[in-house]
Amino acid sequence: MAVRDFEAARGLLNGIDTNRLSSWEKSRYYALFAKSLSAEHQDGASYDYFLRAKKGFLSLDSARHVAMVNMEIVELLMGASSETLDYRPFLDELLHYAEQSGDDDLLIKTYMQAGRALVESQPDGTLDYFRKARKLTLKNADSLYMAKINHNIGVVMAEKTPYLDSALYYYDLAGTEYEKQGITDYVFYILHNKAVVHKKLGNYDMAIRSYLKADSLTLQEFHLGNKKNLYESLADAYEQNHDYRNATRYWKLFLAYSDSVDQENQNASILDLQTKYQTAEQVRKNLELSRRQIVLILGMVLLLLLLIISFLAYRHQRSKKKFAEAKNEIERQKVEKLLKEQEINGIDAMIEGQEKERQRIANDLHDNLGSLMATLKLHFQNLNIRTERLRNDQVELLQKTDALIEEAYQQVRGMAHARNAGLKSREGLLPAVKNFATKASIANKLVIEVEDHGLDRRLENSLEITIFRMIQELITNVIKHSEATECTIHITQHESELNILVEDNGVGFEVNRIPSGKGMGLFSIRKRVESLGGTMVIESVPKSGTSVIIEISLP
Repeated sequence: MAVRDFEAARGLLNGIDTNRLSSWEKSRYYALFAKSLSAEHQDGASYDYFLRAKKGFLSLDSARHVAMVNMEIVELLMGASSETLDYRPFLDELLHYAEQSGDDDLLIKTYMQAGRALVESQPDGTLDYFRKARKLTLKNADSLYMAKINHNIGVVMAEKTPYLDSALYYYDLAGTEYEKQGITDYVFYILHNKAVVHKKLGNYDMAIRSYLKADSLTLQEFHLGNKKNLYESLADAYEQNHDYRNATRYWKLFLAYSDSVDQENQNASILDLQTKYQTAEQVRKNLELSRRQIVLILGMVLLLLLLIISFLAYRHQRSKKKFAEAKNEIERQKVEKLLKEQEINGIDAMIEGQEKERQRIANDLHDNLGSLMATLKLHFQNLNIRTERLRNDQVELLQKTDALIEEAYQQVRGMAHARNAGLKSREGLLPAVKNFATKASIANKLVIEVEDHGLDRRLENSLEITIFRMIQELITNVIKHSEATECTIHITQHESELNILVEDNGVGFEVNRIPSGKGMGLFSIRKRVESLGGTMVIESVPKSGTSVIIEISLP
C-alpha cells in the first residue's frame, strides 16, 4: 500500500468516534491507526498507539492479537533511529507465544522476523531462524514462501558470510520458483543479487550476463529506480572487466534514469498534496453520510435480527454436515498415515536385510569356499612337489592348473571383501565414501572425486550407513547407465542440515520417464530420504549430464 493510501486511511480513522466502540474494536482501531502513522514515518506516535492496542488486547486476554501487535512493534523498532527503545523484549514475547501456539504459519513469520532482527549483529543466528522457518514451510508445502526464505538465506550468505557458492545455490532455488510462478520482479532481484556475488568472486563475464538477463525483464513496480540501480551496477561490472566502451554506455543510461527518477519524485510530491486535500474533503462528506446512515441502520436492525435467526438455523444444519465430512476426512488421513508408516517400515526392513545378506555372503565366501580353495591349493602344490620327475608337458599342465587355482582363490577373496565393502563404524561416512570412490574409479575407468564442506563431526551410525548406501547406489547408476567419464560427490553440512550433490557428465535422461520400482533404485532412495524428513531433486537433460540433490535435516 502506498503512503498516500495510508494517509487516506488515517483520515477515515480520524472520523470515527472511539467512545462508541467496544473494547475489542477500540484495540483494533489503535493498531490500524498505529500502522497508518508508521507509514508516514511518525515512529514515536505509532509506537504509542501500538502500546495502547497491546494493552487493550491484554485486557481481553487475546494472546494471538497481542502477538501480532508485538510483531508490528518489532518491525517498527528495527527501523527506528532511536537508541533508547529495544525491540528484543517484544521479540522474546512473540517467540514464546508462537512456539507454544502450535500455529505453524505464525511460527514461520516469527522466525523470519527474528532472523531479520539479528542479521547485523548475529548472522549465524539469522541463518538458524531462517532454516527453522524453511523446515516448517517444507512441511506445509508452501512453495512461494519457501522461495522467499531461500531468497533471504541467499542474501545473508552473500553479504554476511564467506560462503558465496552457497548464496548462489539458494538464489537458484528461489529464482526457479519465482520463474515458475511468473513473478517477474522477484526474478529481477534474484538475477541482480547473483550478479553481485559473481562480481565478488571476480567472475565479471557471468555477472554481466546476469545483469543483462535482468535488463530483459519487464517490471511491474519501481521500474525507473530498479533500472537506474541496474545500469549503475552494469557500468561498474564492465569497467572492472576493462570493457570501457560498454561501461561508458551504461553510465550514460544510469544518468538518464537518475534524471527520470528525480522528475517522478517531484510529480509524486504534487500528487501527495492533491491527495491530502481530497482526503480531507472526503472525510467531511463521510461524516455527513454517516449521520444519514444511522437512521437507516436503526430501521434495518429488526430485519437483520430475523435474517440472523434464519441464518443460524441454516448454519446449524450445515455444521452438522461439515462435522460428518470432517470426521470422514480424519479417518481417511489416519489410513493414509498408517499406509505410509508401513511403507517406510518395509524400506527399513529391506535395507536391514540387505546389510545382513551382504555380511552373510562375505562370511560364506571367506570362511567356507575361501578356506576350501586354500586347502585345495596346498594339496595341489604338494602334488606338484612330488611330480618333479614327470615329463615336461605334464609339468607345464600342472603349472597352468596351479595358476588357475591361485586366480580362483584371489577372485573368491576379492569377492568376499567387495561384498563386505561399506561403512565401518570406526571410519565414518566421509572416509568410507572416499574409499569407495577410489575403488570405483579404478575398476570402471571413471574419475570420481569427493568434495566435503563443513563435515567436521560424525553422524549417528545407522544414519551414516543409510547415506553411504544411497551414495553407493547413485554411483552404481552412474557406472551402469550414464556413460560418464567424470563424476563428483559433494557432501556439505550447514549447521543442522546435510546436503549431498552427485553430478556426472554422462548422457543424461528425461526425468519424467523414471519408472517407479522397488529395491534401492531412485524410487527407493527418494522414499528413504522422505522418511528421514528430507528432499531429493533430480535434474537431468539428455546429453548434458545428471545431478541428484539430497537435503536431510540432522537431529
